[in-house]
Amino acid sequence: MTLTAADNERKIVYGLDDGVYMSDVKETGKEPTKVLALVDVSQVDVLEDYQLLVVLSEGQVLTLLLDTLDPMDPVAGVKRTSRISVNTSFFKVGYCLGRVLVSTVKSSKSSTTVRLLEPIEQTSRGRVNPTSKKLLPVGVGYSTLKPFREFFIPVESTSIHYLKTRMCVACSRGFEVVDLESLETQGLLDPSDKSLNFVLKPKRTLPFFTSPRVLPCPMAIYRIHAEFLLCYNKFAFYIDKSGRRSRSEFMISWDGKPTGFVLHWPYVLAFSPSFVEIRHVESGLIFQTIPGSSIRLLFANTPWSVDNVSGGTTSPGQHPDQLQPGIGSDDILMVSEDRILAVRLRATDLQD
Repeated sequence: MTLTAADNERKIVYGLDDGVYMSDVKETGKEPTKVLALVDVSQVDVLEDYQLLVVLSEGQVLTLLLDTLDPMDPVAGVKRTSRISVNTSFFKVGYCLGRVLVSTVKSSKSSTTVRLLEPIEQTSRGRVNPTSKKLLPVGVGYSTLKPFREFFIPVESTSIHYLKTRMCVACSRGFEVVDLESLETQGLLDPSDKSLNFVLKPKRTLPFFTSPRVLPCPMAIYRIHAEFLLCYNKFAFYIDKSGRRSRSEFMISWDGKPTGFVLHWPYVLAFSPSFVEIRHVESGLIFQTIPGSSIRLLFANTPWSVDNVSGGTTSPGQHPDQLQPGIGSDDILMVSEDRILAVRLRATDLQD
């Protein structure tokens, strides 16, 4: 299952094995309604300002104007989708260089191709002709995204992260930073900083001649004031803007095996299959542990950075119009034992 918010976070969009579903957050006792008959939906996202639904189904990235969804005929909606890419590993919606971007990623063990697209301006806020599903014939899609940039990295990639003017790619050799203007790529970490050897040159666990060097897996990056908190599968630490380690005394060693992270100032949450560990970003100490079973992060509309002045959060990696009051602004949703749970740190409890 995958999900996201829509309609200023008054609705939730679900991606399941048999299609896309939608529900109203106020109608808690009502079952979600199927709005799109697709197979093997692994990702969904909504560009709120453009009223555009983005779906990854069977390796294809499809887009569809929300106005064209018809719960009475979810099959017809499929014929109105626009196919953006095929053989896609994952996609990521975000905000960079002052633009709303949709990045499609094709990754294999030896290479990664990232294609960046942006919404066509005339579709902004749903102002598109035609806007009504009654006027858009079945079998007719609509051009919703246009190419912006494309680049290639000769390694496997697992995630991408939008910075203010650049993109950070988590790949098999660590975090790589891509300048989206010049498309030049360089490692995020400074190789001359010997205090980073535990990441760049980790020790082998077996004798030299039998054990290959396995690099830690990079997973998430967050800007905390003028520094960056880097989260790997085993640990987390800080670097400065030059890629050198800062706060040399700071190191988080995860108790679990995280598969996802969320920054919720002043905490960072690490989601492992059997529990969630919540740690303070300044001390690294555990604030709370939430036990569970088969835990997986589903949704978090939380900023990736903390500003310098007030300690408040900002979100240059996400379109500002997506940060509306509602369920997504304060809630973090996860699945555990086939139940969807909301993590609300202000109340430090869980609610179904």
